[in-house]
Amino acid sequence: MKKILIILIISSIFVSCSEEFLNIAPKGDVYPETFYATESDLEMAVTGVYRVFQELYFFGNALAYTTAGRDKTSKFNNFVEVDVFNAEGDNGEMLRFWAYAYQAINACNTIINNYEGADASEAAKKKAAGQAHFLRGYVYFQLVRMYNEIPFYLSEEEVSNDMPLTGPQVVYDLIIDDLKIAEDYLPTNWNDDTKRAGVAVTSGAAKSLLAYVYLSMAGYPLNDESKYALAASKAKEVIDNSGTWGYKLMENIADLYSKEFNYENRACEEVVLAFHNDNEWGCPKCGTPGEYGGWEVYMADINFFETYPEGPRKDAIFMWEFPMPNGTSKHYTELSSKHPWYKQYWDGKINWDKPWEGFDWKSSRPQVALTHSNNLLVYAEAKAMSSSPDASAYKAINDVRNRAGLPDLTEGLSQIAFRDSVVQERAWEFPGGYFCTDPWYDLVRLERVEASVTERNPIENQIVNQPTKEHYFAPYPSVDGVKNPNLAN
Repeated sequence: MKKILIILIISSIFVSCSEEFLNIAPKGDVYPETFYATESDLEMAVTGVYRVFQELYFFGNALAYTTAGRDKTSKFNNFVEVDVFNAEGDNGEMLRFWAYAYQAINACNTIINNYEGADASEAAKKKAAGQAHFLRGYVYFQLVRMYNEIPFYLSEEEVSNDMPLTGPQVVYDLIIDDLKIAEDYLPTNWNDDTKRAGVAVTSGAAKSLLAYVYLSMAGYPLNDESKYALAASKAKEVIDNSGTWGYKLMENIADLYSKEFNYENRACEEVVLAFHNDNEWGCPKCGTPGEYGGWEVYMADINFFETYPEGPRKDAIFMWEFPMPNGTSKHYTELSSKHPWYKQYWDGKINWDKPWEGFDWKSSRPQVALTHSNNLLVYAEAKAMSSSPDASAYKAINDVRNRAGLPDLTEGLSQIAFRDSVVQERAWEFPGGYFCTDPWYDLVRLERVEASVTERNPIENQIVNQPTKEHYFAPYPSVDGVKNPNLAN
């Protein structure tokens, strides 16, 4: 496997998520410069960062911010307030994500600032630094898209209770620098390292994420359209050399989610970046109906489901007929939630004939962040917007459409019509649980949040505030706003 995933060892070296990110002194005590004395010290420190990533995506904390999109809704208070555009600074899900995100940044900063002094080979130091640069870039990418202006620092010495917020351009510049270092320092695979094989980030993951970062910069709030060409070039580099990392579209999309290919700390060839759970993390109950003992944290939006094109992709992603213990079956309209559900990340332990027996709040299903289909769709859109929708752009989107059971896209579309078709394809390809490529981010970067609410079914949660640009980004945690007036909402 040539992907990222979590390696589980060190939990005790990180403070609780209940502590604000500004309280970083305990982490500094854990990581004195002398800690990085040997190669094993570096490896232990990097393992600790992966461990924080498990916490970062536990319970779907990163999904709360995206609930207002077209693809999902919720019955869970912290998600509902986002869904109705009434999020507050005490939102527990986003507060938890914020805290763990800065824990990860603190740990990555310390590795990056100290790895060169370790008594280790240059290769080992570069591998440690490459992972830290990638993971820091990834977290800052998530934070800047969620909050736009954020506390930004590269060492603990820069942190204070009155530190100003940094705008997105500076943050994105650092993300680009981090990912360029990562693509240079990281190996194509970790097959020579039994502890990292199949579970650590690679140069292919860095290049794939960098292409997506460029695409994001081309939209709101930066609107730097020069980045389309860079996104197309970087995505094409990955596509043209996909065999280097073993990336490919699975012929049967159901295999992208099947237990046979994605379970017990492994992922199929289509997965570029994911977070493995190892039966200790994740939350299948978060995305399952109450009839199966689920917590109904997020579910499929009715209109999104009803307008979703029929075919193998819909069959693989959604569930709308539910077997019951008494031998009957219920249509989603007969459930207490009155909604269809996303099944693609229900745990691989589930017996589909008796799914109510297989749910737990822990999972071994990898939580996928990037796939090779994202590389293809990034290329298709970026190529069209940087020059024209040529044959290569059509091929990229058609490969994804054909695998989903859809015909080729209409030939001869204008640049904007082609772009809009790709964006729609992204929404169909990545709904209901993709942490990095959630359709919500396309609504923001293309400034379509306001229009998206008109597509809601009347029985969905009633909107409290009609969205404006002020609702594009998440509120800062109120607990940190008390300490730093720059974080006041």
